[in-house]
Amino acid sequence: MITYRFAQLPDAQAIAALHTQSWRQTYRGILRDDYLDGNISEDRFAVWHKRLATPATNQRILVAEEDGQLRGFICLYLDEDPELGTLIDNLHVSRAAKGRGIGLGLMREAARRVIPEANHPGFHLVVYEANGPAIQFYNRVGGMNLRPEQYETPGDGSTAIILRYVWKTADDLR
Repeated sequence: MITYRFAQLPDAQAIAALHTQSWRQTYRGILRDDYLDGNISEDRFAVWHKRLATPATNQRILVAEEDGQLRGFICLYLDEDPELGTLIDNLHVSRAAKGRGIGLGLMREAARRVIPEANHPGFHLVVYEANGPAIQFYNRVGGMNLRPEQYETPGDGSTAIILRYVWKTADDLR
């Protein structure tokens, strides 16, 4: 059974490991191989340790667990954009758990527990244009592709096209 809870500092290592695994599996061909094959796990641990040790006041992180194992996480920043509302900065599900509704569960749990704290009812995220499975998922769960944008990719400063998906309210999440 999947359970959802707010992340705590001891979760930093597991979140960083899942984030690293997700990037290496999902972003092949989007980000440079030498970057993905490098030591991104240390970078991801530093990011998540800092986020959990000294969280921004508008930051919320939820995790999905099954039998004590991390299966996914979502990181949000409330009211990050005055027009679009809360930013979903990260949404990752372990490869072994994909297709079981955990991503949608994390989004629904965020819509239920986090979005009501915001002043703006909407939320948004960005996804690489080349990430077809994620785009299919966001279309299926009611996201609206607002616009493409140029984005500087991590590791080398090159650029890629990202798409900004929006939900005007939590009710738009299918």
